[in-house]
Amino acid sequence: MAGALYKNYLRVCEKWGVDSTKKGRDLGEFIRQLVAKEFSRGEASTIQNLKECEKKLESLNRLASNYYGKQFKRSKYVSATGLSLEECKQVLSTEGLEKINRSKLSFLEKVKLLMEKKPL
Repeated sequence: MAGALYKNYLRVCEKWGVDSTKKGRDLGEFIRQLVAKEFSRGEASTIQNLKECEKKLESLNRLASNYYGKQFKRSKYVSATGLSLEECKQVLSTEGLEKINRSKLSFLEKVKLLMEKKPL
């Protein structure tokens, strides 16, 4: 049974891309590390709690396939800051966060700048 679960986890990892702009902070990378840890012996690994492992796999599959995004369609894609999707990706990239952290502004000033869409 562990062999089939291992293969299914690998399929989820394939679906879940790695975002190279988030080095060391990417969810896909984190999931791959957990799978490697849990299945350290590959298909020959033994699973302590099979039900829990299957439950996690189902959850990851739903997230990777955007199940809820498809089920609950949005009319608009907006963020609380008013930034576009591309702008959010730029800000949340490792490079964007480093740029924000290098600035001498307080946290609230940084948030205000983001909401006004001014470059740092």
